[in-house]
Amino acid sequence: MKKLLATCLLALSLPAQAGQIEVLHYWTLPSEVTALALLKSKLGRHGLYWKDFVVPGGGGESAYAVLQARAIAGDPPMAALMEGPIIQEWASLGFLAAPYPPAREKQWDAVLPAVVRDAVKYKGRYVALPTDLHRINWMLVNPAPFDALKLPVPASWDAFFKVAPRLKAAGYIPLSLGKLDWQETTLFESVLLGLTDGAFYRKVFVEQDSAAINSARMVAVLERFRQLRQYAAPGSTGKSPEMAAIRSGRAAMFIMGDWAKADLVLQGMVPGKTLRCVPAPGTAGYFVYGLDSFALFRTAESAADTQAALADVLMNPALQSELARRKGAIPPRTDASHEGFDSCGLDAVSAFRDAEKHGRLLPSMAHSMATSQQAREVFFRVISYYFNHPEQSSQQAARQIDAALQALRY
Repeated sequence: MKKLLATCLLALSLPAQAGQIEVLHYWTLPSEVTALALLKSKLGRHGLYWKDFVVPGGGGESAYAVLQARAIAGDPPMAALMEGPIIQEWASLGFLAAPYPPAREKQWDAVLPAVVRDAVKYKGRYVALPTDLHRINWMLVNPAPFDALKLPVPASWDAFFKVAPRLKAAGYIPLSLGKLDWQETTLFESVLLGLTDGAFYRKVFVEQDSAAINSARMVAVLERFRQLRQYAAPGSTGKSPEMAAIRSGRAAMFIMGDWAKADLVLQGMVPGKTLRCVPAPGTAGYFVYGLDSFALFRTAESAADTQAALADVLMNPALQSELARRKGAIPPRTDASHEGFDSCGLDAVSAFRDAEKHGRLLPSMAHSMATSQQAREVFFRVISYYFNHPEQSSQQAARQIDAALQALRY
């Protein structure tokens, strides 16, 4: 994107209708729709109108492509949902704005964790507004299969491979998994961390170190990962079969970010009773995070006040608390209330604080926080192909990842 956009002249968009805020996003899950309803209601009370510009696709790839086309044409939306390094990329090209006084930003500095500030600031200014933090390395558990067979919920991958055959023999799906590359890569992310440690995780996903990617350790992780295939299945057809399987009790476990928990709660599951949230095997003590933020685009000068008003709403601690509760996340602001959070949400708050204290916060690669969109696509393609094609060796997959990542550097 950088090479292409750098050749284009930055143009101001036409003035928007007074009080209208066009926002590009990809929030389409039921829990995300309830969160959007909250945002629209709060903005309405300030005389502002949220105009949806929805581009479906949970990872944002389609949305970013549409956004790029509009920005090149000189007609970007007023704001756009973004995650991770792509925020810095857009800011470095001069597309993003910070239409609020520096004094306001100093107030935000005091209540936002360092990993959040680093993700949304460029040259000392907030070019995006962080709204909710997700824990990616959750394992969502339906306790019914475990209770029926009197089995413990596995806390390590060795323990998983002991209980999985018994669950499968009894007719359960041990691990629910959608047939989507981003879900397979989300699973791989947790497998790698659970079998290694935070330092190796950073070597592979953040630094993309060739020695680490081609190491015997990486090969062992890949081999263990593919062994999960015999225990992983969606269990049904239709929309989100992986969610239906865990909800019905046909599946016992599902490794996914906590937005999935929010959707399961909307469908009747009760955290602490019919649904448990535990760290993915081997990842206790780590918090692999995803962060939703809304970047503000440079538009007509007359829109600056409207954008500043949007910032006031999005950064309100009470709003962030309710938004996080609806999305199954935790609020980025440390002064936001956690009243009304379910047991999973409270556990996430505690886990984040503990991981922050011990240097165990890790950016999710699968959910855009650790690397560029292009590098993420490399992992998606190679990991998904490897998982579904047993004829490819683990060594071949590792070499393919490394070669593709190296090609991006030139």
